[in-house]
Amino acid sequence: MKITQNNPNLISAVRQWGCYFLSLHYYIEKYKKLQFSVNDINKNYHKFVHLGYMRNNCYILAPTGIFQNFGISTSVRWEGSAYRCLDGEFEISEVKIKNTPGHHFIATNEASVLYDSLTLKERGVEYEITSRRIFKKY
Repeated sequence: MKITQNNPNLISAVRQWGCYFLSLHYYIEKYKKLQFSVNDINKNYHKFVHLGYMRNNCYILAPTGIFQNFGISTSVRWEGSAYRCLDGEFEISEVKIKNTPGHHFIATNEASVLYDSLTLKERGVEYEITSRRIFKKY
């Protein structure tokens, strides 16, 4: 996925807090062979807030509901930072950015960054994985 949070055409809430939301879209693109536009992301924001899958500040309430909307059946659980995915699992990691309040979410595969809506690694920003959201695809 090429869309990053600094895209001025994204809804303000997605630009501010949409890292988990955009990471979910990364995996939807991957598994469904789709390519989302900024307009698609904005429409999905409104749709998923309306359906109760997320709050208007992009706090994700039902990530499995978002996946199910695209025909992807999953379960999700929280794991610590040391956890490594098993076959059939994929992850979104919660990271703490050095000297920055709050947290950020990135799509990862163990130590590899698959998608980061803030492009932290490319910009040389230090961060540490604090936990992982582990999804199992059915």
